[in-house]
Amino acid sequence: MYSFSRLSVAFLLVLSLSVPTPGFSYGGGEGGGEGRASGGGASGLSNTTTKKVVRTITRGVDRCQRVERVYRFDCYRQTYHLAASLLNGRPDYRDARKALESVEVALDKVMKRHVDPTVPRKRQGLQVYRAIKPAAIPRATTEMDRALDKAETVLLRAPERTGNHYARIAEAVHSNKVLLRSRLYPESEELFRMAFA
Repeated sequence: MYSFSRLSVAFLLVLSLSVPTPGFSYGGGEGGGEGRASGGGASGLSNTTTKKVVRTITRGVDRCQRVERVYRFDCYRQTYHLAASLLNGRPDYRDARKALESVEVALDKVMKRHVDPTVPRKRQGLQVYRAIKPAAIPRATTEMDRALDKAETVLLRAPERTGNHYARIAEAVHSNKVLLRSRLYPESEELFRMAFA
């Protein structure tokens, strides 16, 4: 009788541990259903995803440096669009995606306001870029810098639960921001190097 009771208690203990608690229910609880869904780690933060986003920004901006200045803003716009799209369907990266999309939106407005219809489009690999008017470059640069600053701030203010993932994306945005400023203002390259050393 005693051994039967011990077996019953052990069985009930194992059974209670195997049933998920409400706090870990799929898609429910706090956070408006943005917990880790049944897709497992695919919706959460991961080094692979973060590396892809950082690499997309870094390589994209590097590629943009190889085209004439009037084409770079459309190149940057496409780069940030691609980086943000890598975070679609990943709830834990929602705010990072919004930050990158805000840069894309700002650059889209730059293109709509300052596009130069008299200049032919530029093809580079599979990408095609539109030009802006040369006289609009200083204003477009100011608007882009403002968007990058805002995105970096959002990323750096991310909750602790994001670990260093958002910070790594912010670092990519910041380093590219410094590069963009120095390249867009060649005469001020030394000043920027000293300011961000």
